[in-house]
Amino acid sequence: MSIEVHHYIHFPQPPSQKLDTILERLSTIMATQAELASELAGVTAAIQKIGAETTTLLAKIGALEAAIAAAGNTTTEVDEALAALKAQVLIVDSLVPDLELPTP
Repeated sequence: MSIEVHHYIHFPQPPSQKLDTILERLSTIMATQAELASELAGVTAAIQKIGAETTTLLAKIGALEAAIAAAGNTTTEVDEALAALKAQVLIVDSLVPDLELPTP
């Protein structure tokens, strides 16, 4: 009769290797967050640009409306075109919900 014993000793990773692994993953996470922050800043800039362009457009529409009213005796076509423009402004305005200010 024979007995065979297979004995393996598994040494755990040394703490320095674990630390290296953690630091490597942390570096990846931080890089990913930096990329996300950069993308968010880009989106914020685009939204600010849209807001500025919209404000300018609304001012130009108001000036056009005032000029038409000051001219007086406009044709039906001009009146209809102005009404259509105002309707389009309302449609675009309805796409963006109004900002609700938080109560203090």
